[in-house]
Amino acid sequence: MRVRVFILGVAVLLGLAATIKSQSQPAAKNPMDSMAWMVGGTWTSDGEKGPDGKPFHVESKFNWTENHRGIKFTPWFLMDGKLVPVYEGLYAWHPLKKHFTFLYTDNEGNLTEGEATMSGDHLEQEFQIVNTNGTANTFRSAVVQTGADDYDWNVRHQNKAGEWVVMFGLKYKRKPA
Repeated sequence: MRVRVFILGVAVLLGLAATIKSQSQPAAKNPMDSMAWMVGGTWTSDGEKGPDGKPFHVESKFNWTENHRGIKFTPWFLMDGKLVPVYEGLYAWHPLKKHFTFLYTDNEGNLTEGEATMSGDHLEQEFQIVNTNGTANTFRSAVVQTGADDYDWNVRHQNKAGEWVVMFGLKYKRKPA
């Protein structure tokens, strides 16, 4: 009986200590907050030439994970008159590497994983797309916030001279939810 009372007393003291500590120290800053501007509404863009050479329309949504420690995203492309989710992914903070990491799959089964850094209004990303046939390609992209409801995005590849060259770019505008 004395042992149970002692254990219960220690548990209560530990609980009180944790409560006092959490009240005396501010909550740790969430690095994901620097990307919070992307969350909410629907980001839309129209391009003149897609991979098939035809004009296209894309809509993307960014939402917080339930624990507010990641951002989920899904881009939808207009195909044959219907919006189709082409890939789904997640941004999260990597505490050991001290940068963002992201991962997404597309509707063909390819896997993309990469790293990102946020500096002011500029998100710089480097990533590798691993295709279902086992080949992989490395790319870079930039997302630059140009207004509260606007951003520019581009994708770059490395040419034979080793230079990173813009392959493609879009301007996105947010529509309210």
